[in-house]
Amino acid sequence: GWPYPKHLAGRVFGIVVHGDVAGIEETRYALTDWLEWMGLVEAGPKSRLDRFIGYYRPYATSHEELDRDTAVQEEVRNVARAVANAVAQLRAGKLSRPDAGLGRPRAK
Repeated sequence: GWPYPKHLAGRVFGIVVHGDVAGIEETRYALTDWLEWMGLVEAGPKSRLDRFIGYYRPYATSHEELDRDTAVQEEVRNVARAVANAVAQLRAGKLSRPDAGLGRPRAK
């Protein structure tokens, strides 16, 4: 009898995953799948990012690697811009959600 409410359904998301050795793609896939299962809406292809920072370099200095990597900093800004654009479109009723009217045949 539990309806499995999805309180965040219809909200927009973007995701940034970083790492220094391995697993960034799988982590991004898992998080994206989970958010989509909860009914959140991805803000488009530029709203998902996985990058290595300081690949196989010491973890203790990874912040210095990030400070030098201006390209990844701009990519993260693009994720934020994509989310902001999608939120504006959603609020204006202009964000395309082709599956919005489809029901779930299974509650969970």
